[in-house]
Amino acid sequence: MPLRGLRIAATPIMAMSAAPRLPVEHEPGATVSRAPHGSSRARTAPCAGHAEMTVPATETYSPDPNILERSFAAHLARHSVATGTEDRPGRVRRISRVTRWCIGLSALAGIVSGGLIGGGEIWMRQGLFDGMEDVGWREALPYWTAFYAFAGVVSAVEIVLLYALALSGIARVAWHAGLPLARGDGRGLLAHGLARAGLEFPNPQVTVHGIDPYAHVSKWKLAALNLAYKLKVGVSSFILRVFLRRVAARMAIRGMVPLLAGPLYAVWNAFIVWRIMTEARLRTLGPFAVDNLIAAHFRDAGTLGDTEKDVILHAAGEMLTRGRDAHPNQVYLMTRLCDALERGGDIALDWNATRRHLPGLDAAGRTRLLDLMTLSCVIGARIHREQTALLRGVCRDFGATLHEDRVRDLRKALRRGHQLTARDLSGARSDADPAAA
Repeated sequence: MPLRGLRIAATPIMAMSAAPRLPVEHEPGATVSRAPHGSSRARTAPCAGHAEMTVPATETYSPDPNILERSFAAHLARHSVATGTEDRPGRVRRISRVTRWCIGLSALAGIVSGGLIGGGEIWMRQGLFDGMEDVGWREALPYWTAFYAFAGVVSAVEIVLLYALALSGIARVAWHAGLPLARGDGRGLLAHGLARAGLEFPNPQVTVHGIDPYAHVSKWKLAALNLAYKLKVGVSSFILRVFLRRVAARMAIRGMVPLLAGPLYAVWNAFIVWRIMTEARLRTLGPFAVDNLIAAHFRDAGTLGDTEKDVILHAAGEMLTRGRDAHPNQVYLMTRLCDALERGGDIALDWNATRRHLPGLDAAGRTRLLDLMTLSCVIGARIHREQTALLRGVCRDFGATLHEDRVRDLRKALRRGHQLTARDLSGARSDADPAAA
């Protein structure tokens, strides 16, 4: 399925020969070796016809989940596939249908909520106060207090329903995709990553194999982002509604605000749920893209030289820090790489020192590195310009040209559910020397 010059495999990413199997549960008394700073070695399970899916323990990604996150993750685990091996035709179509239903139901909830609140205001204005003419604030205060209490209850119920709708939709998306969440460490990184997406929680500020993803983010900005996340849903809705009323108060349509409440709330709810489902879909499909990369380039990576292993890990770590976010897909990629390269412990990231070894890579090593960095660009929350700049610079070092529009097309294809192959990743660039590809 060509996308503006980039060939994307038409096979849905979930319709592989076999979905990744779940890690086998440890027997009582078994232990999991952990590296310093809370990072942990992952457990793996073989997968017939596909790359092994390695899922880090919960402590790697979310070391201190709150009760909401734990509850969401447990619910997702209970409603996920049992083994992850069953083939379900039409998965992409079903996932798209689930997403549309969630957005539609959220809009319906907004219409009902806006209708109740707007209808209550119209009834008070026209029925009790005869258009609010010659009514002092003292006389109206008890009634408006009751009205805003009613509006607050309706809004609270609406928010709870939106979260429940998002949770149900995410569970169905993960189930249709065949993502393993039911047993073992599947309820760790993957389940908690989806739970945080459904709750609109930011990714936790953790180190990933000794690498700080937020090394280039100032402390005040981190604090501001955390505050914004905590206030996002309820306060943003409240501010929007107050803003509309203040604007309408200075216009001739003041009396129409209650009538417009339903459509406005519907659009706002649809936007919130669309944003949640889009991120959840990326977190569901990203691990499959990582598995494809490992299968294509890192099956026998343990036999690579130490220098090339260092270059690979430091390049992946640098892409992680330039993305400025501990996204679960990036955490999964780092863990799979460490496992494939047979490297444990923390990584003392120093890309500037490691970069001087790039000329020593052979053609296969260059392709392997560029495909890895390209995938790292597209599986995060967004394509950060500093990630693109790094990838562009490494391509230039190898005599290749990066096509940024094709990188964006790769991300769109992944979110639609298409399989990203090594050929697709290599298609995001053109090489001056064909032999170097």
